[in-house]
Amino acid sequence: MRRISSVMVLLAAGCFSGYSTDGPGSPALRVHRGQFASDIVLTGELEAARGEAIAVPQLPSWQTSIKWLAPDGAEVKQGDRVVELDSSTFASNLDTKRQAVVQAEQQLTQKKAEWSADVEQKELDLAKKRVDYDKARLDAVVPKEIVSVRDFQDREIKFKRAEVELAKATSVLRSQRQSVTSDRANLELTLGKAERELHEADKAIAALTLRAPRSGIVVIRDIPWEGRKLQEGDAVWVGFPLALIPEPTSMQVNASLADVDDRKIAVGMPATIILDAYPGLRFPGRISDISAVARENAVARASLRRSFRVLVQLQRIDFLRMRPGLSARVTVRRNSQAASLLAPRAGLDLKRSGTRARLAGGSTVAVKLGPCNAQECVVMEGLREGDTLAPIRRSEEGNG
Repeated sequence: MRRISSVMVLLAAGCFSGYSTDGPGSPALRVHRGQFASDIVLTGELEAARGEAIAVPQLPSWQTSIKWLAPDGAEVKQGDRVVELDSSTFASNLDTKRQAVVQAEQQLTQKKAEWSADVEQKELDLAKKRVDYDKARLDAVVPKEIVSVRDFQDREIKFKRAEVELAKATSVLRSQRQSVTSDRANLELTLGKAERELHEADKAIAALTLRAPRSGIVVIRDIPWEGRKLQEGDAVWVGFPLALIPEPTSMQVNASLADVDDRKIAVGMPATIILDAYPGLRFPGRISDISAVARENAVARASLRRSFRVLVQLQRIDFLRMRPGLSARVTVRRNSQAASLLAPRAGLDLKRSGTRARLAGGSTVAVKLGPCNAQECVVMEGLREGDTLAPIRRSEEGNG
C-alpha cells in the first residue's frame, strides 16, 4: 500500500505541474541576454514594375488568335519576332482587295482615253464653229449699199446663226470638261478607297507579327480568369496584353500576406529576399506598398483564404540571376531589440491566465513578457539572466 501511495503522489505531482525535468542530452533552457528579432515570412515572385508592353494592335477585325508565341523567359534582340497573330482572315480578303485596285485603275485609264477623245472632238467642233462665225461676221459687216437687200438680210441671218452655234459649241465643250472633271474625281475616289483598303489589309497583316521594341527577356502575360500563361491558339482582341520586355532596374517582389496577419507588417519595414533558385544568396529590400483590400486566390477562387498584395523594393539587383517569375521568400523584420533579456518559449507556459515559468529547481514564477517570436520571448519581469527553465510538455500546457 505504501508503494502504491508513493506512485499516486508522483503521478498527481506530474499532472499538477505540467513540466518535466531535463532528460539526458536535452538542451539547457537558459535565460540570456541577446538581440531579439521578430520576423514574418512571405512568399512571392519577382516581377518588373516597368517594361515595354506588347499588345494586340489596332486591326480591321476586333478579335484574332495567337498563331505563334516566343517561349516565356526567352532572350530576344530588338526587332526579333515575339508574337505572330493569325492572318487567315485578312489574307483571304487580300486578293479581292488587290483585284478591286486593278479594276479601278483599268477603268480610270479607259475613261481617260474616252474623255480625251470626246474633249478633242468638242474642241474641233468649237474651232469649226468659230471659223464659221468669223466668216459670217465678215460677211455681215459688208455695207448694205454694196449688196442687195436680200443678200444683206441673208448674211445677217447666217451671222446670228453662227453666233448661236459658236455659243452652243462653247457651252458643250465647257459641260464636257466639267463632266470629265466630275467623273475623274469619282473614279479617283473609288481607286483611292480601294488602295486604302488594300494598304490597311497589308498593314494589318504586317502588324500581326509583333517584334521586340528593345533587347531583353520576354515575359508572356497571363490569362487572369484562367490562372495560366497565354498559349498558341488562344483568342485575343485589340488591346489585350500579350507579353512584356521588362526593365531590369525596376525589378521588385510581389508577395502575399495572409489576411490573418493583417497589420503585422508596415510600409518601410526592412526585408531580406531569398530566391528559391539561389538559396545561398540574400538580397536586402524594403516594403514599398501593401494593398488596402485582401484579394482572393486567382487560381483557387473557391478558397476562403484571402491575402494582401505586398510589394518589396529590392535595394540590390542581380541582373544576371534575377528574372521575372522566379519564386522568392521574403523575411520581414518586424521588431529588433538589442541586449534584451530572452527566455526560450519551450520553458514558458503562455496559455495560463498569467504567464508562468518553471525553474529547473521545481519552483514556478510569474513572468511578464514583451514581444515573442517563434523561439524566444522578451522578459520584462520575473526572471534573471542565467536562470534555467524546465521544458513544458505541451500536451499538458495550461493544466493545473
